[in-house]
Amino acid sequence: MVSDIVLSLAGRDKGMCFIVLRQEGQWLWLANGKARRAECPKRKKSKHTTRLGRCDDWTCSRIRETGRLSNSEIRKVLAAWQGAGPVSDSN
Repeated sequence: MVSDIVLSLAGRDKGMCFIVLRQEGQWLWLANGKARRAECPKRKKSKHTTRLGRCDDWTCSRIRETGRLSNSEIRKVLAAWQGAGPVSDSN
């Protein structure tokens, strides 16, 4: 689930898209590069989100290798995904 794009279903951020930076059990750490920056990601239960799709391969590998993205990279990924629609899963 790390590097997936999710939609918040509950809370003040309801309706906002995020990238999953980290997952531990039922908790997800989410960032969108604006209101929730990579330095201070939002901790949210996975049941309060829905998966929209996968990030591109470059972003996935970058998160898995280094464990972080810059805020501008997060914003670019979310903007590209929202403009192009979901990336198809090959799994």
